[in-house]
Amino acid sequence: MDQIQDQKQEPEIKIVLADESHVHYVDEILETIAAAAKVRGTGIAKRNPEYVKQKMIEGKAVLALCGDDFAGFSYIETWDNKQYVTTSGLIVPDRYRGKGLARRIKHMTFSLARKRWPEAKIFSLTSGAAVMKLNTQHGYKPVTFAQLTNDESFWHGCEGCVNFDVLQRTDRRYCICTGMLFDPKDPDCLAAAQKELDLDPTCRETIEAKYGPMPPYKLPEKESKTLLDKIKSLFK
Repeated sequence: MDQIQDQKQEPEIKIVLADESHVHYVDEILETIAAAAKVRGTGIAKRNPEYVKQKMIEGKAVLALCGDDFAGFSYIETWDNKQYVTTSGLIVPDRYRGKGLARRIKHMTFSLARKRWPEAKIFSLTSGAAVMKLNTQHGYKPVTFAQLTNDESFWHGCEGCVNFDVLQRTDRRYCICTGMLFDPKDPDCLAAAQKELDLDPTCRETIEAKYGPMPPYKLPEKESKTLLDKIKSLFK
C-alpha cells in the first residue's frame, strides 16, 4: 500500500495594517533592512527603532505576516504640512521573496496614503529597479528633486545613507536615487493606479474596513475639463 505523507501547508501570508501590537517585530525589520543595504551596496537611509515603532503606533506602517513570522514591511510619512507623502522602507526577507509580497505591500501603503491624505502628492526616492517598477505600476512618474518636498525633516533623513555626500555636493539637485511622484491631479497617474489596485481587492477591503470608502481614482468632470483646457492652451 502506498504511504500517504502528510504535507504541511504553508500558512497564508497576510498584509496587515500595523499597530502597537506589532512593535516586537521592529528589531527584525531593521536587521533585514540593514542586511539588504549591505548586499546591494547602495544607499538605504537608516532608521532607529523608536522611529519605526512610532510609525506602527500612528497607523502609518504595513506588515506582511506568515502566521507570526515576519515576511515584509513598509511605512508611510507625511511632509510639508501633509502636502506630500512618502512610502518608504519596503523590505521582504530573502526567504519570502519571489511570492509577489513587495507588490502587495506597496498596494497597501499606497492605498493607505491615498485614503488618509487624498490630496497629497505621493513620492519616492529609490535606487532599486524593482521599486521603480512598482512605482510606475502605481502611476508614479520620474521627476527632478525640485518637484519633491522642501521639508528639511525629509532631507535630514538622507543623512543616514552612504551616498549622502553626493546629495550634498550637488546642492540637493540629484543623487544616486531617482525621484518619482504620484500626482492626484494627474489623470494618467490616477488611471494607472486604478488599473494596478484593481488586481488586489483584498487591499481595498482592508483599508475600507478601518477607514471607510477609498477616494475615487478619477478627477471630477469639471476639474478634468479644466486640466484638459490647460493642456490644450500649451499647444496654441
